[in-house]
Amino acid sequence: MPPGQHNQWMGFLLKIILFGVAIYAVWKTFARWKGVYDRFVGNPQEPARPAPPVNPAPAAPRPSAAAPGSARKVVIEETVQCAGCGAYISAAAEKCGQCGRPLRQP
Repeated sequence: MPPGQHNQWMGFLLKIILFGVAIYAVWKTFARWKGVYDRFVGNPQEPARPAPPVNPAPAAPRPSAAAPGSARKVVIEETVQCAGCGAYISAAAEKCGQCGRPLRQP
């Protein structure tokens, strides 16, 4: 192989490698700018959570407490506010469950 032949082959190989690197750089640049363009101009992205249903089905009516045949009775107990901590506790309790202070009986 003559001395000039070896240099020509290496120069040709270098040109092919540089051409490949240039094509890769152009491709990545195009992909990046296309992504930026799509983000500002393209279709909006899907929201993170799905939208709630437009018309939810109406819930079944709850039976009232006074309805005949009711299995559960509604019990409402009287509450008083603790003078020490301000918590609302049952009037039947002897002391506050949070601070332990005895309740004044009227």
